[in-house]
Amino acid sequence: MSNLISSQISEQDLEAVLQAISTIHQKMPFLVKLSPGDKKSTSMLDDKRIPFANKALDYATRSTSLSPNPLLLVEAQKDSNLFNNLQSIDRELTSLSAMVNDTRMLAGAELYEFARNVYKMAKISLSLDTPGTQSIVEDLGRLYANQGKSSPVDSVPAE
Repeated sequence: MSNLISSQISEQDLEAVLQAISTIHQKMPFLVKLSPGDKKSTSMLDDKRIPFANKALDYATRSTSLSPNPLLLVEAQKDSNLFNNLQSIDRELTSLSAMVNDTRMLAGAELYEFARNVYKMAKISLSLDTPGTQSIVEDLGRLYANQGKSSPVDSVPAE
């Protein structure tokens, strides 16, 4: 077994991290969750379109006759600032999220490898007639055999 990660999160640190996430939600109450349909029907400003949008905003700012409405120009400027700021936040959160996911995956892989070795050792102990190992092998064996399957409660047909 390899031990590529050996860390813990204290209860205090976990609470602080969760509080920081809560603070992010509080600081950005305007965040929305789009449905898949909304995402499909919304024009996206990707990297190729940013220069076009920025230049159009610049022209409209310099020549107000190009703006369809003065209030829309103000809103477009807000949208531009929000887009740029959220893009910076998104990059940092995406990097952090990838690291959290990868670290969680590694910790889970190490735990699973350990569990499989415990099960293997229990089966060896059973073959050596070690007292008390029969129930351990049966209990772990049921769980090991049912990996990836729904539990019996989940598969009960509705009446």
